[in-house]
Amino acid sequence: MDHMKPLRVILALFLTLLSMSAAAQLIPSPRFDELERRLKIRPDQKEQFDMAVGATKRALLAVGLSLMEMKQKLAEELMKPSPDFSRLFDNADKVFEMHRPLFREAGIEWKRLYAELDPEQIQTVKRFLLDNLGQWGAAPFLEEAPPRPKSPPKGAPKIPSEEWI
Repeated sequence: MDHMKPLRVILALFLTLLSMSAAAQLIPSPRFDELERRLKIRPDQKEQFDMAVGATKRALLAVGLSLMEMKQKLAEELMKPSPDFSRLFDNADKVFEMHRPLFREAGIEWKRLYAELDPEQIQTVKRFLLDNLGQWGAAPFLEEAPPRPKSPPKGAPKIPSEEWI
């Protein structure tokens, strides 16, 4: 049994390094300053843009911290004589479920931003999110924005130069 201990330590180190590199790849770090530049955000859109970006960064950071914690638990489990990986998988589901409200909040903020953006800007945001977060990562933020009114709200003065989409 003692001759297996060095092998177990090497395996634990290998899996720890592997999980660290996987965690680094799973947590994308989008360049939101680049998105802001591409969108040419107007001053009236800036506050909501910052809200959407902030909510997204909070959600991604929470997942990143959870992945680091899971990596540590994996290393600890591998050091045991009889590792129980089922505990790790059960906890992984709980961790992702725990962060769901953060992604929901970020999705709401993006929808609010979409309501303030032009159609071309919305497409730019969606392309950026897909390119930087992938289909799975961008999914909470890609839901359709609320439809824009086709005519001015009741009681609003008619402005001839303003087009309603």
